[in-house]
Amino acid sequence: MTYIAISINSYIKIHLENNPNEKEIDLRNRINKAIDDSMNGIKCNCGNSIWVIGSASVGNSCYTCITGESQPDDDYEIDSVLKQKEGLNSGINIDEPTSKQINGFFDDDGNEVNLDFITKPSLCISCVNNNNPDEELLCGMTRFDQKDDDEFICFAYVNLKDIK
Repeated sequence: MTYIAISINSYIKIHLENNPNEKEIDLRNRINKAIDDSMNGIKCNCGNSIWVIGSASVGNSCYTCITGESQPDDDYEIDSVLKQKEGLNSGINIDEPTSKQINGFFDDDGNEVNLDFITKPSLCISCVNNNNPDEELLCGMTRFDQKDDDEFICFAYVNLKDIK
């Protein structure tokens, strides 16, 4: 249940074959804008990273908000964007000397994790802790820990509807 990496040119070729009325230059410009937005940390309204291919057609939104599905089922995403997101880290390792101040969240190998690139499951959107700065680190660690799991389980989940 992951994206299929595809180059911009390959995706454009497939898209134009399926949408012959689409102008290549317009599609290319929209994809490049969505890539730039993704690389600059632009998020969907729900807080997830945007899905570049979907965002090129419907505006900056994540996979879940565009499709209504929680996980991609072999859908395409631009390869350069996947490489950035799959890295999830900034290149800083806690075990290597650096002139930068070390703070934040690190994986088991000592690499700093960029919480901005961890997908926010749909369950999080209806949680009272969503976007709560006091819970942000714990929520990010929970999502990171389960990033490769088929099902997301959060024991800190409190439905917004249950709050009176």
